[in-house]
Amino acid sequence: MSRDDDQTWAELIDSFHASPAPSSGGDGDQPWPAAEELGPDERLEEPRPDDFRDASVTLGSLTGRGAAPSDGAAEGGVGAGIDDATADEAANHFVPPPPAPLPRGDRIQQVAWAGVIAPPIALIIVAIMSWRPSDEIVFFAVVAFVAGFVTLVARMRGHHPNDPDDGAVI
Repeated sequence: MSRDDDQTWAELIDSFHASPAPSSGGDGDQPWPAAEELGPDERLEEPRPDDFRDASVTLGSLTGRGAAPSDGAAEGGVGAGIDDATADEAANHFVPPPPAPLPRGDRIQQVAWAGVIAPPIALIIVAIMSWRPSDEIVFFAVVAFVAGFVTLVARMRGHHPNDPDDGAVI
């Protein structure tokens, strides 16, 4: 490093350890709030539940975009702090219909899925239990997996030329 780099580095370290300069306002205050001025043994106070007793602070955003609270809010009843517009909005909230049931498939598809799922699970369990399956069982598991996979791929719906549904066309 050159002499200028060493001098710049030393100035940087000195400015790091120096106290902050007073703010440009001329009054000598720190540029941060006084609440952040804590000594080494001081801690910030946690808010107490009594600090939030003012209803204008806790329910102010629930009274409905500047509208006056409804009569229920004055009485402290259910729905306190909710005006008619908010209640109408809640009543007209979209509720999606229940989803369609999953397709069950035919017997061939069910057996193909069983061939794809069951052999790997069985071989993992056998490996965890430290059993040594016979070669015929391993061969049967591999053949069942491959046959199930090929069956599922072969039975996939493909694009038919006379199919009117082309999906999303841009």
